[in-house]
Amino acid sequence: MSEIALETESYGAIYLDSEVPCIIIRWFGFANSEQLHYLMNATLDYYIAECRHRPGPLGWIADSRGLGAIKPNDQQWLHTDWNPRTYAAGVRYIAIVEAESVFGKISAQQYVTNVMQSTEYTFYTRAVPTLEEAKEWLKEVLATAPNPN
Repeated sequence: MSEIALETESYGAIYLDSEVPCIIIRWFGFANSEQLHYLMNATLDYYIAECRHRPGPLGWIADSRGLGAIKPNDQQWLHTDWNPRTYAAGVRYIAIVEAESVFGKISAQQYVTNVMQSTEYTFYTRAVPTLEEAKEWLKEVLATAPNPN
């Protein structure tokens, strides 16, 4: 496995896969607001740091298999605060590994709906059933993608 663990918490972890290349946020279960904000912001910080010394674009995988519910106020924070900062940092391609729980599925679907309705930022997203498919899709799109950084 080409993933390098960057940070691990009880509710989720952050990895770097240089072969794709991409940053991966993996959820292990429900994260409260403070935990969700922390791990999302930490993943963005790792993304920014990695982009500083990478010549090409870097993808993003949200491994949502273990994702729990995301509360409406956190969805709003993602939509109005985190997503614009993430776009400004250069994130363009996000692969989402589909959640196993119904609450995780609803949360991921709401996130994608918010992304599609935004006029402030444009992410190219793809929901896939496996991590391997997420990596393959990112490899394909990143091979011809311009570097936004």
